[in-house]
Amino acid sequence: RKYEAAARALPEGVLELARGVSEAFSSSPYLTDVMDTEFFLGSNEWGVGPAHSASGRAMIANDIHLALDTPSTFYPNALQAGDINVIGMSFAGVPYVAVGRTPDLAWGATRNPMDVTDVFAEEIVVVPQALAGLATKHGDSVEWLFPVLQTWRVNRIGDGVNNSLQTIPPGGSIPQASLIVVRRNAPIIALNVQAGTALSVQYTGLNATQEIEMFRRVSRSSTIEEFRDALQWFDFGSQNWAVLDSSGDYGYFTSAELPLREDLEAGTVNGLPPFFIRDGRGGNDWIRNLNPPPGQATPNAILPFSEMPQIVNPPAGFFVNANNDPVGTTLDNNPLNQLRPSGGIFYLNVGYDGFRGERVTEMIRAKIANGEKISFEDMQQMQADTVMVDAEYFVPWIVQAFGNAGTPGAHPVLAQFAASPPIQAAVARLSSWDFSTPTGIPEGYDASDVNGQLSAPSEAEIANSVAATIYSVWRARFIANTIDTVIGAIEQAVGTGLPRPNSGSTLSSLRNFLDNWETTGGVGASGVSFFNVPGVDDAATRRDILILKSVGDAIGRITSEEFAPAFGRSTDMNDWNWGKLHRIVFDHPLGGPLSVPPAGGLVPAPLPGLPGIPTDGGFQVVDASSHDARADGVNEFMFGSGPVRRFVAEATDDGIRAETSLPGGTSGRLGSPFHLNLLPMWLTNESFPSVLRPMPSIPWLR
Repeated sequence: RKYEAAARALPEGVLELARGVSEAFSSSPYLTDVMDTEFFLGSNEWGVGPAHSASGRAMIANDIHLALDTPSTFYPNALQAGDINVIGMSFAGVPYVAVGRTPDLAWGATRNPMDVTDVFAEEIVVVPQALAGLATKHGDSVEWLFPVLQTWRVNRIGDGVNNSLQTIPPGGSIPQASLIVVRRNAPIIALNVQAGTALSVQYTGLNATQEIEMFRRVSRSSTIEEFRDALQWFDFGSQNWAVLDSSGDYGYFTSAELPLREDLEAGTVNGLPPFFIRDGRGGNDWIRNLNPPPGQATPNAILPFSEMPQIVNPPAGFFVNANNDPVGTTLDNNPLNQLRPSGGIFYLNVGYDGFRGERVTEMIRAKIANGEKISFEDMQQMQADTVMVDAEYFVPWIVQAFGNAGTPGAHPVLAQFAASPPIQAAVARLSSWDFSTPTGIPEGYDASDVNGQLSAPSEAEIANSVAATIYSVWRARFIANTIDTVIGAIEQAVGTGLPRPNSGSTLSSLRNFLDNWETTGGVGASGVSFFNVPGVDDAATRRDILILKSVGDAIGRITSEEFAPAFGRSTDMNDWNWGKLHRIVFDHPLGGPLSVPPAGGLVPAPLPGLPGIPTDGGFQVVDASSHDARADGVNEFMFGSGPVRRFVAEATDDGIRAETSLPGGTSGRLGSPFHLNLLPMWLTNESFPSVLRPMPSIPWLR
């Protein structure tokens, strides 16, 4: 509502263009993951200083979350030449080591979602003398669009010739040229000449960038200062970095070039902010810098590195980043109300993740509060943690709602839930749950198993497993009965589709409602109530009814035909083991039988009629294995992304001690000794040493 007037001021037809782009991108198999707001890419990293370390030396931990495929995303790589002596992980075909260690330095990374992309609504005019015949309006001037001629080629299929290319002529969806808004180096991605409207995208990744140079320099580094200097060459793909050197210094840095917008630098927002479609007619451009300093890739003014979030040897004795807000600019739900020292708005991004970072911080603080020192093995156990942080918050609300339902004089609609034996049993399970998520089945892989060998689950693991199932299905039903029901009603009223907020935003919104119930009563800033029960006037009663109705709905789903392949429509809660829902298939690029399972029959699916390998974990746990919070089917609780590399490093008197792991082997070929050799250990959170060999004494290497 705050930006409604600015949105109406955009050129006519912008919404239709944006909707068309979204639909086209969503239908492209190459952009499926980019457009999927529930594709869970992230990472964890944290550092612990000498004051809290069992060895008295600093440590870091890192696990990078990408697609869990076969072969593994990362390729182990050790390089020794001249002054390079490094071991770690590379992407196949990319030189140097992306994350790893040298004799005296160790580092890891997490994704830092800095806003380095703006979409502009352009007003288009016909200019016959222009090269492309078109121009954009900018202020009082007209600026020609520049055409970049392109040739499109594809491989011929079936002729048996390598690199047999066929040129595809322009026509239909194949353009003859890309049109560029020159002042922004921004391609036009949607155009309606008749309406005089277009969309362009300005993006730091469209410049020639120098990340490989950063990797080269880090491979020669031995101190945090040298690492920090090397980061100046990491221009794009913003990351958070955890780093440790053998002297015991440890720290956290962010990297990449963040553009400065002219309106934000003036301390205001001109029109819509950067996370909406901006008006391309001027007043909010990226500030140009046609003479950037050495090492800078983008020809624009950028946030100085000194103002980027960073800290070395933090006073708290530890740091944590798991894609959460590094400096708190979004904690008040307003990313645009902090200022730079120069007076401009200090803007990094509109939103962050918070669940995993909250849990890691909780574990570290609990150790410190108990007077315990944190060991190398503790760091690894934290990486294997599968406690559901959102359940820690929402389960007490379920228990409270059930208690309210059982009080004398409770509203009849609410009281009926307290009288239901299945709901009584489900709430009892949740109230005694420790929020862990074991599989609860002998076929399931849990962090409590050792060296890839399965063991029978304990009674406690089975009980926690059942609670994890009940809660995870409840979560989806609670979202359906609140946020999604209201959005659906609005869609029906206005006659058009509306986007659902992604999992993290949805749960954050529900948590915000509950945290501020006394003032909001479930009504959002829009004035819309998201907790509606016909005929019930009291807001708290409506809240409790929907919470407990969602418990009943979850039980109904679990015992339904939809979930029969997992639970056989059983009403015995002891049969509702989490591992029957939470499973993974490691996809092979050639698909089908080469994926794991079945890996050509080498790894049959352990559960008849259910794809995948059952593992512990779940929504936004530290040992990343997340799924859509709206998961509502027997195969919707599966996951496909998570730790593609686990890593813990510690400073010692002899340099760096480090251990790592990979989710499977480095070969996708059946029968290769490196096909599945590392998978069992990864499934039970084991690791292997990351050891540098002595440098060879070969004169020409010096």
